[in-house]
Amino acid sequence: MRAIDLDYVKTRHHYGRGLLLLLALVVVLLQGGYYAALQQEVASQQQMVARNETALQRLQPRAAPAVAPALQREIARANEVWARLNQSWPQLFDALEAARNNEVALLEVEPDSLRQTVRITAEVKRRPAMLAYIERLGQQPALGDITLLEHHVNQQDKELPIRFSLSAQWRAGS
Repeated sequence: MRAIDLDYVKTRHHYGRGLLLLLALVVVLLQGGYYAALQQEVASQQQMVARNETALQRLQPRAAPAVAPALQREIARANEVWARLNQSWPQLFDALEAARNNEVALLEVEPDSLRQTVRITAEVKRRPAMLAYIERLGQQPALGDITLLEHHVNQQDKELPIRFSLSAQWRAGS
């Protein structure tokens, strides 16, 4: 007869533990890959934000550097000189020339390019010649708003000339 081998303790196979360990390892590797992909995406997004901020800074207007008061005064003076040089001087002189006659002697012409006015001082022998000159000045396109400022007879001169001053609006570009 044969001997009966009774083994009441069943031997277990350890396949389950190895499989579980392998599954855990796969999960850890997948999580690591996912983490690496997220890190790469974050880095890419940060680079895009940096590029956009740089582009935005280039598009935004920069504040003008502060200008020293002395430089501001110098710039204002240069602008004033530039304005005077750019006046319509030929038109003014042409208007004065067109209005003149032999009875009027121009003594002084004081243009003020900033106010766009001109002050004229002249002398005539007769009052009607003064009025005619003022009327002819008023007909000139380069001049307007002619105003007689003062007039008086020079009693010390034997011919008794009338000296008068007038102002006129100087129309630029006429």
